[in-house]
Amino acid sequence: MEPNPSQDMPVWVVILIPFAFLIMFPLIWCFVMWINSMVSGWGLLVRRYRADEVPTGQVWNSVHGSVGLVSYRGVLTCVTNPEGIYIRPGMLFRFAHPGLFIPWSEFSRVRRRNILWLRMVAARVGDPRAGSLSLDAKVFEGSEGKNLLPQ
Repeated sequence: MEPNPSQDMPVWVVILIPFAFLIMFPLIWCFVMWINSMVSGWGLLVRRYRADEVPTGQVWNSVHGSVGLVSYRGVLTCVTNPEGIYIRPGMLFRFAHPGLFIPWSEFSRVRRRNILWLRMVAARVGDPRAGSLSLDAKVFEGSEGKNLLPQ
């Protein structure tokens, strides 16, 4: 008769494994979000364009975009108004990613791009340059950002 491995495992180990997961997974997730913020340039944009309050304006949910080389696929919320655009990621992606409010006047080298089936608008942000940003074209086309688009 072979020994049953579950009988050899102490009860505290069975309890510890899920508990360790519940502690470690959020810590690892926060670390990954912090790395994304640093690599993308979001952290640099925050220094100049941090917005702690959501402005009033037209709301765009589930927006595809990228900051620097990091893609935020369908997790961004944008609010546009005559002064500029507010951008923040969804709740699960918000750690180390405070909201940004970028005035329309801070965008330069605005151009249209097609990435597979996505129509995007890419631009440099700030003068001197603070970062680069790409967003769904619908956000620019449906807001005051349309004035920045090349004809």
